[in-house]
Amino acid sequence: MLKRKFVSLVLVLLFVFSPASAAFSDISDSKLAQTASVLDALGIMQGVGNNRFDPSSSLTRAQFCKLAVTALGFSDVSAYGSYTIFPDVKNTHWAAPYINAAVRHPELKDQAIIRGYADGTFGPDKTVNYGEVCTMLLRMLGYTEADIGPFWPADYIARAQSLGLTKDVSLSDPKAAVKRSDAAIMLLNTLGAPMKGDEGGLLLDRVASATVKDSILLETSETDSSLADNEAVFYEGGSLNEAPRKTAGTLDKSLIGVYGTIVVGKEGDKVAVGVIPNNNKVETYTVTEVSADSIQTEQQTLHPNRDTNVYVSREGRKLGTFAEMWSGIQAGDSLHCYYNEYGALELMAVLPRVSSSAGNSFVYGVESSINIPAEYQIVKNGTVVDRTKLKKYDVVTLDAENKQALVSDMKISGQYLNGTPTFSYPQTVTMYGKNYSISDQAAATFANLELNDYITLLFDTEGNVAAAYPRNVISADMQGIVTNVKDGTTATVALFNGITLQDLAVDADELGSMLGSVVVVTQSSGGKAALSVRTLSGKVSGTWSIADSKLGDRKVSPKVKIYEEVISGAPLNAIKASDITTDTVESGQIRYTVTDSAGTVTNIVLGDVTGESWIYGIAVGERQENDGSETNFVKLKYWNGTAGTEATYRVLSLPGSLNSTPVGIPIGYSTSENVVNTSLSTQKLDLVDTVDLSAFDGSAGVRTKNGYYALADNVGVYISGRSEFISLQNAKSNYTSFRLYANKSAEEGGKIRLILAS
Repeated sequence: MLKRKFVSLVLVLLFVFSPASAAFSDISDSKLAQTASVLDALGIMQGVGNNRFDPSSSLTRAQFCKLAVTALGFSDVSAYGSYTIFPDVKNTHWAAPYINAAVRHPELKDQAIIRGYADGTFGPDKTVNYGEVCTMLLRMLGYTEADIGPFWPADYIARAQSLGLTKDVSLSDPKAAVKRSDAAIMLLNTLGAPMKGDEGGLLLDRVASATVKDSILLETSETDSSLADNEAVFYEGGSLNEAPRKTAGTLDKSLIGVYGTIVVGKEGDKVAVGVIPNNNKVETYTVTEVSADSIQTEQQTLHPNRDTNVYVSREGRKLGTFAEMWSGIQAGDSLHCYYNEYGALELMAVLPRVSSSAGNSFVYGVESSINIPAEYQIVKNGTVVDRTKLKKYDVVTLDAENKQALVSDMKISGQYLNGTPTFSYPQTVTMYGKNYSISDQAAATFANLELNDYITLLFDTEGNVAAAYPRNVISADMQGIVTNVKDGTTATVALFNGITLQDLAVDADELGSMLGSVVVVTQSSGGKAALSVRTLSGKVSGTWSIADSKLGDRKVSPKVKIYEEVISGAPLNAIKASDITTDTVESGQIRYTVTDSAGTVTNIVLGDVTGESWIYGIAVGERQENDGSETNFVKLKYWNGTAGTEATYRVLSLPGSLNSTPVGIPIGYSTSENVVNTSLSTQKLDLVDTVDLSAFDGSAGVRTKNGYYALADNVGVYISGRSEFISLQNAKSNYTSFRLYANKSAEEGGKIRLILAS
């Protein structure tokens, strides 16, 4: 049963259903198109034939009576077509069953939806006017003259307006003819209105067998070719269904992302006919940078909880947590944030893109290539380049609206393990344990490929497979960063070319020690991935001017991925350009760069530039003896932004004297007791000053004898006497003396990273 909280949004006509029959050729307004779609799907108001809706034609009384009876859930009225009630509506008249049912059906006669004239006639072919339609809609909801008032049609029109039944129609004259477009909008408004009485429910319940609230349309067969035409993927109340939901034909891909209630029709196989939006908050952001603890957007910086649900379309039909999925979010993505009725973040989703250029992708430099119009701008990995930077096997997508050729050189190479329904013309292929949807255009490129061949998949700028070739024809650079490890058996690798390989089954010893490492991915004949750690070597020479997007003489992509390797061999940690407080980064602080085939810098590994790639806390070294062997551990207590916590690292040898020492440990080292971290160098924090409360500039900074220092975000305060961390606000309320520790001097960009209070 739909709750009343949906009513307000329904009344502003934000119903959006889209069955296969929704596309009427004579409707250009998107809102009217969606309105016609829902009524068509529910069998209430169909088109007039030849894929037309005829929105501008007027409705007759007979036609609107049919609409009203059907909207009340009475689609089978054949029992009422064998007799005549009104002399001008013989039993042979096409509308006789509906008109007779409105007058005689036991569940309808008391509502008196529509009446005849004083002379006993009905006037089936007379044009229905605005006052009559408002009256019939109110009677459909159970209202009587006693509820509304004696003055017809003024009282009826006023009540219809107050209930939102006339929202989005421009009629005001009671005698004005009602067009099909106006009737559709008013009917849909009425379907979402509450029946008279507190427990009346919605009129919609009469034509739906079930509803599923808090749902989001995520994929259709037009965005995921592994789905049948009558299937769709929904996020439903916190999870994805194990199997796709059956739908009334193919739901229009333009409606992907609608957040609301799935409506299941009463006819046929009880399939979903669409989604009614709820009035919960939905926000959309353009992503500029992503890291393991935040998302930088053009509007603001987001800090989702690690367990926030995340769906990334290009990663397959998988729902994960932010901790698992963050690396799959890319600069340039539209990120949709869905909030539940209580205002809590329910889901973050990167949905399949719907663009006017869909279907205009091709592989450059091969026989099937098409010409790029001379006036088109060439954009490769987000950067404008000249045509000489196009390479054979680049995937080009023509964007006619913006006169751009969007170029991608994303690709992966591996073993072709599965293709369904046929491997020579697949809808879905499996590589590295992931299923990729294949369009008809891309499927044609598999004609000469066999299962177990080593192949290369080419991707367009939206992450869709565009073509496949043998690996000996074109191969991918399969180096990237290990961003996540699970159970010591699977890993996620963010390739430098923009593709993320999620949950790879990896044949590797001590996989946990590879977290944050640059690796090269290969695949054995058994299907498992093999990772080999690569030593960072090679970079574009010169200084990086962040404002100019230039590193030496090379352009830097606006989608550039940035990492820090704070000490040699430490795990790489993703950072944002906004974390860098200087305008330029000197060559000595640049450790490694990756460029695309146009020479644009797409990945940069820095040294310790920002200070944000350390965990700052209190460290203690421990040695344990077991059966005569010695095992070394480093235990770190720290503030995680909301609470005190601790982590233990197994190491080959202890890094210096650690005895309740304020230090920084590089982010990303494994805390598994089964993994020995071969190097765990620490950063000694410098005592800057001891101050009282008056030195603090709120939570922004603090005045010291060595000058003004900024406070790190969510800086932790350690209470030695209690051996625990608390928040700065809590510490200010209970303590008076504060020992300040910084990672560098203020002139070098250092911040206060840890405070001891007493």
